[in-house]
Amino acid sequence: MPRNVLPEGVDLAEEPRLVAETDLLPDGRFGREWLAVGASRLWVIAEDGEQPAPRIELPLAELTEPKVRALVGGGALEVARDGERMELVRYTNARAARFGAVAHVLEKWLKGEEAEVPPEEENLCPRCGMPLPEGTKVCPACLSRSRTLRRLIAYLAPHWKGALGLALLALAHTALGLIPPYLQKPLMDEVLAPKGTPRPIDERLGLLGTLVLALLIAHVLMSALSALRSWLSAWLGNRISHDIRTRLYQHLQFLSLSFYDKRQMGSVISRVNQDTGRLQEFLVWGSQDLATNLLLVVGIATVLLVMNAKLAFYVFLPAPIVILLSMTVWKRIRAYMHRFFQRWSKLNAVLNETLTGLRVTKAFGQEERHIADFRSRSDELAISGTGVERVWSILFSALSLVMMLGTLLVWYVGGREVLFGPMTLGTLVAFLTYVGMFYQPIRFLSMLLNWASRSLAAAERVFEVMDTAPEVAEAEDAVEMPNMRGRVEFRDVTFGYEAHRPVLKGISYDVAPGEMIGLVGHSGAGKTTTINLLCRFYDAGEGEILIDGQPIETIRLADLRRQIGIVPQDTFLFAGTIAENISYARPGATRADIIRAARAANAHEFIIKKPDGYETLLGEKGQGLSAGEQQRLAIARAVLHDPAILILDEATSQVDVETEKGIQDAIDRLVAGRTTFAIAHRLSTLKNADRLIVLKDGEIAEMGTHDELLAAEGEFHRLVQTYRQVSRVSAVQR
Repeated sequence: MPRNVLPEGVDLAEEPRLVAETDLLPDGRFGREWLAVGASRLWVIAEDGEQPAPRIELPLAELTEPKVRALVGGGALEVARDGERMELVRYTNARAARFGAVAHVLEKWLKGEEAEVPPEEENLCPRCGMPLPEGTKVCPACLSRSRTLRRLIAYLAPHWKGALGLALLALAHTALGLIPPYLQKPLMDEVLAPKGTPRPIDERLGLLGTLVLALLIAHVLMSALSALRSWLSAWLGNRISHDIRTRLYQHLQFLSLSFYDKRQMGSVISRVNQDTGRLQEFLVWGSQDLATNLLLVVGIATVLLVMNAKLAFYVFLPAPIVILLSMTVWKRIRAYMHRFFQRWSKLNAVLNETLTGLRVTKAFGQEERHIADFRSRSDELAISGTGVERVWSILFSALSLVMMLGTLLVWYVGGREVLFGPMTLGTLVAFLTYVGMFYQPIRFLSMLLNWASRSLAAAERVFEVMDTAPEVAEAEDAVEMPNMRGRVEFRDVTFGYEAHRPVLKGISYDVAPGEMIGLVGHSGAGKTTTINLLCRFYDAGEGEILIDGQPIETIRLADLRRQIGIVPQDTFLFAGTIAENISYARPGATRADIIRAARAANAHEFIIKKPDGYETLLGEKGQGLSAGEQQRLAIARAVLHDPAILILDEATSQVDVETEKGIQDAIDRLVAGRTTFAIAHRLSTLKNADRLIVLKDGEIAEMGTHDELLAAEGEFHRLVQTYRQVSRVSAVQR
């Protein structure tokens, strides 16, 4: 039964506008209940024996403030009635998003506002019904191997000449490889052990020399073709893997930040280097071996049929068993491979996180803790890898035994034909040589299938990322806005990083061009989220943001990002010179422009004191500079960017009071004529703002000038008093 439908037999006085099924009972046990909301009443229906019946029935007019409350492993939906909080239903985390949306809709209805009930979105595969990995609509279990192969083959299109040449070389090499075994027939029947009246010894010696020369020429040509084929295969495989790797990296660059919010960076990095590396190994070496062995099997099978169809039947007899064994094992090995790569990804994530935070680890003496965690992850990976190899070793041994039965049959039947029939010894020796050559590539094919399964699993993981569409995408009819005036308008904007937990709730205000807005509030109030929406790192869930009267979703992203400059709270500098970091947004900037920007940020003085000045090389994340110096370079970078809209996110948080004054002077010059949004915990730095917007719990608590809000003695006044008390305590401690 669908979750949004009441069970049969429940008769309510009104037709419900909203129905939501829970998966927990009031006492925390697993079970089902239904929340139903009509035009004037609310019900909670419980399963009372066989017949569900209302457990709670309330008039909507008496209810206010519907909210979700987080519990361990789930949550609860509550409302206020007669000034007291009342719990309606409980649910697990799997239903949290649904009841977050229910609380939001119910809140609007209780206020007399219109709101549509959003459809319930379950992240399930429409084909198999299994839960999808978080943050993607791609089901790894349903990815088609043939589709994956077709996508890989599609990357051959730009290099079709090389692919065709490689195919011809493989065909020629296989054909030459069939010659030496066939030469054993005349060698035995005409030279070494001829039947009947033998040829004169001179003729036999001449034929022996001819056969040896032919064998030599065949091997020389095979060696030359093998070297040429290896070189061409390496070139082709590396080009294809390069194309896939760069396309993957390009796609990662344009994916929304929400994609990375749901993943550990180490697992993303493993897709780019580890998975594409496995793919490259297979494309360079595995693919040519696979093609060669397939051609050998076909070529040798043809020769065997021509030489003796009866004996060939005994050779082919084990083939159906081999195919059946391979097909049976494939499904199991594929599941093992996905688990293996998932655990490898988790190991990479732990490695990336712990090495990045090594300073914190050492500061708190937690080395042993991380070593134990890494050992545990590595052990899980080893167990998965052992499971994979165990399955393949059993399959390989079984295949060897089955194929040996075919060889024994040929020995027995062929031997009888030599003793009692028309078959010559040379024909049997050549046939047995071909049989060995036939089974060798089949045995090797099982190993290649192992390699191919690993490579296809890696390819699927790569394509899974490439198939993930960015949540923030440029509209097809995006409007070009190369010159913005800087007017910004928020219209009833609601947004949450998780849909059921809004961070901003119904935010509305206008900002005139050139106006400086200060965003104030406690941590988590929504200040940085406001900035993220303005930069369009995320799209608003409800409402809209307009710039110069144009909805932000319809503006060309390149123009939007070019017109917005940001000095982030967590300064990030790239490995390179100081000049390169300042000119990051304008790579073609002149040295004079760079110096002018550095002077504006009060960074020029400390830069010229460095041994190499502006050519001083910085390490990863700006190593070699103090936190204050890094922040001044970030400000210089924003100055050189010359945006219409400037964002200062705690721009002076990492500097001392004396340095702050110099930077504040630079900021005062920088903001002139620009629309500016400034966030600062040091509330004194916002005195020059035209307006302050005080956020509290995602809503606008107050708005006005610095002096107006102080005089009002509201939320801003309370924040100022708290800041002053903390400052006095800090001063005493120093």
